[in-house]
Amino acid sequence: MAGSTTIWGKAAFSFTLLASLLGSPAYCFAVPFRLFSSKLLIMSQKSTSPAALDRLCVIGHPSRLGGADTELDHQIRCWQHMGIKVHVCHTGTLDDNLLSMKLEDRGCVYHSARDWKSLEGYHVISFCNGDFLRSLNDIRKYARTISWVNCMTWNFDDEIKMHAQGNIDFHLYQTAHAYRRVSPALRDLNVFRPLFFTPYFHCEEFPFISDRPQDRFCFGRISRPDPAKFASNQLWIYETMTAPVLKEGLVLGWSPQVEEKLGKPSDFIRTAPAGSVSQQDFYRHCEAVIFSSDTFENLPRAGLEAMASGSIVVADHRGGWPQLLEDGRTGWLCHDGREFVYKASRCAFEANERAEMRQRARQQVEIDWGLEASARSWEQVFAAWMKLR
Repeated sequence: MAGSTTIWGKAAFSFTLLASLLGSPAYCFAVPFRLFSSKLLIMSQKSTSPAALDRLCVIGHPSRLGGADTELDHQIRCWQHMGIKVHVCHTGTLDDNLLSMKLEDRGCVYHSARDWKSLEGYHVISFCNGDFLRSLNDIRKYARTISWVNCMTWNFDDEIKMHAQGNIDFHLYQTAHAYRRVSPALRDLNVFRPLFFTPYFHCEEFPFISDRPQDRFCFGRISRPDPAKFASNQLWIYETMTAPVLKEGLVLGWSPQVEEKLGKPSDFIRTAPAGSVSQQDFYRHCEAVIFSSDTFENLPRAGLEAMASGSIVVADHRGGWPQLLEDGRTGWLCHDGREFVYKASRCAFEANERAEMRQRARQQVEIDWGLEASARSWEQVFAAWMKLR
């Protein structure tokens, strides 16, 4: 909105910021991050008001499995809330998992798979879809603009190749730290237009559970079965932490490769493959979710799921976790294994503190990652699309 004033402060607000603040060529950003808790920066935002976007096309398909696919699903809800007609052109076969999303019932319009000619005049966007990258030479012939969302903290080989060929108009990021990790490989190859957005999180899918068993301390972790997702000292943390009652662990995403890395867990820890228990049932079971990883996370969706569900998050003090959690108020952040043990144990012993923390965490998700905050950021992204062509 022309002449509007936006605020950068402790809460997660979206605003237009010159890219030079993050070390890139000058371009406008819609930036969603929580920084400078003791400072407040007020900036006047001047922008033009191009015609509003009324439709877009997703290349790929959302699902209930994987962070990028679930994030896409929630963004579709936000776009529809904004009055945008969402079209979907998948890169493969619609299996039962994808059909279960019931996108047509939710008002989406399907194109035939890989019907790139049908994209004529559309602004298209894709979330971490490798087939999309490999098809960009053809998509470029028809799409009005092309946006790529890299949800990771590393570059795809085809992302670099397609950007060098000028086939990506906008690169979208959820966090400043992910941008800093992946942008160096892109900046000097071609015109680089980075945009940030605040991803919407649909809390309604994750009921808040406050009444939990008191005769045992149930904890767990959930991820895909990637050994790098598990810290080498993961089981040591679980075994060393203490509780005033029996400990009971549940680890989803276990695999032979994970066991080869970590060893066999103790009897009080139950393991199961990814997807064998629904997210909602997992969080209903777990009083706390303890994430320690050997990877550098971008913006962990599992953290938002846990916070929305009332499960206390104990996580690494790096990557996207500090953007989600306020240490000691909405969760716990840890620098090393010993701090994990201390804070997980404290979580187990301090029932009143847990109760207050879970309430604050749910409220934070609803505000910082709700429809209003997300829609503001997407409005700026769409304005950039319309301004380009």
